[in-house]
Amino acid sequence: MSDAGPLRLGILGARSWIARQAVIPAIDASARCALVAVAAAGGPVPDRIAHLDVGGYDDVLAHPEVEAVYLPLANGLHRTWVERAAAAGKHVLCEKPLGVDGDDASAMAEACERAGVLLAEAWMTPFGTRWGEVATRVAHGEIGEPRHIRGEFTFRLAPDQATNYRWDPRQGGGALLDVGIYALGLAVHLWGAEPTRLAAAGQLSPTGVDATTSIWCAWGAGRSASALVSFELPERQRLEVAGTAGRFVVDGPAFTGGAGATDYRLIHLDGRTEPRTAPANNPYLAMVEAFSDAVRGARPWPRPAGDVVALARLLDRLRHAGQ
Repeated sequence: MSDAGPLRLGILGARSWIARQAVIPAIDASARCALVAVAAAGGPVPDRIAHLDVGGYDDVLAHPEVEAVYLPLANGLHRTWVERAAAAGKHVLCEKPLGVDGDDASAMAEACERAGVLLAEAWMTPFGTRWGEVATRVAHGEIGEPRHIRGEFTFRLAPDQATNYRWDPRQGGGALLDVGIYALGLAVHLWGAEPTRLAAAGQLSPTGVDATTSIWCAWGAGRSASALVSFELPERQRLEVAGTAGRFVVDGPAFTGGAGATDYRLIHLDGRTEPRTAPANNPYLAMVEAFSDAVRGARPWPRPAGDVVALARLLDRLRHAGQ
């Protein structure tokens, strides 16, 4: 395959909400990507991409023009189709969470490494300029020594939605696995995925997955993080970083606001609040273009597979601590 021109993408699971509403529009908006084949197991693909439907998932992987695939499938299907994509020589952009546990994620990373293809987790939040600006300012000491990071991501998911994979333990359901990456992501980005101490408390749903989990982690040197994730609490997204010289506060939607999510606050030690505004951008567009650039060798993918596996193992530890 030629390495020139837009990255030619296929999608397995083109009926998914995130593909239809966010990733396909981002691919369409990018000069660095081109959608050439799609498939969906649950019915016909959307009309606007019906001309690209090639049948089944294996047909997408066998398509001679497809260089890479995007997988927005249920969590429990990720490993199967990542490994099949790797065997077919396709690079993979896989929705978060990469695997249902750390072993699952590690197996996918190893399969892609053996095949010589890129494995990238499609967590779009770090590609938003606001998240990146807060992370950079914290790292550069604008609020002094960071002492505590708190993330909250809660929303109501009706228990009677029996077909929603988030309630299914066989599909890697549960609030911690679904949105823990958002609530913990900045702390892990700054301090790594191996806290020295941790604690968790979870409330299980009737299906056996966690409906709510609260967690606490410590990295030493006075650094700690707490997080609250839930499928049963009122909707809320919030990120707060407290340091010795002030704090940054990002209110909802702190993690999934998209192009319109630019505002945050710096609260000084004397209580003064300073509004801040980050440049607007589309994090999904930034993500697919970063993926294309990484496949083409123009720049490295910012979250290597080893980092993704490390976070998956941290979520394993927290899940076990909360049982």
